[in-house]
Amino acid sequence: MNAYALIAAGALAVGAFAGTFFYGVHVGKQGAEAQEARDERIAGIAYDAGQKGAAAEIAKIKSKNVTIRQELEREIQTNTVYSDCRVPAGGVQLANEALTGRAERAGGGELSRAIANEGRP
Repeated sequence: MNAYALIAAGALAVGAFAGTFFYGVHVGKQGAEAQEARDERIAGIAYDAGQKGAAAEIAKIKSKNVTIRQELEREIQTNTVYSDCRVPAGGVQLANEALTGRAERAGGGELSRAIANEGRP
């Protein structure tokens, strides 16, 4: 067989394979587009049905204004949880100083000295 005939047959086979491949890709794209259009159409139908159903149910709602007149019931609770609490004289003095604004700051307003990081992270 002639070498040119073999080359031509090989080129024809590669061309047929490539054509088939690209045709399949084209058909696949069309199928995906058709599926997407179908999904959008179904979603639109479901949305419209939901809107119609909601509108029908909302239309059925009847509002009614009612005035209720009845005596108010009151209940008072006395809770004396802290009646047994005892604060020492020093605690009362500190609380009074804090309330008047004359309380002395902890540490006399001085910051503590920084401690060096001794090999610790």
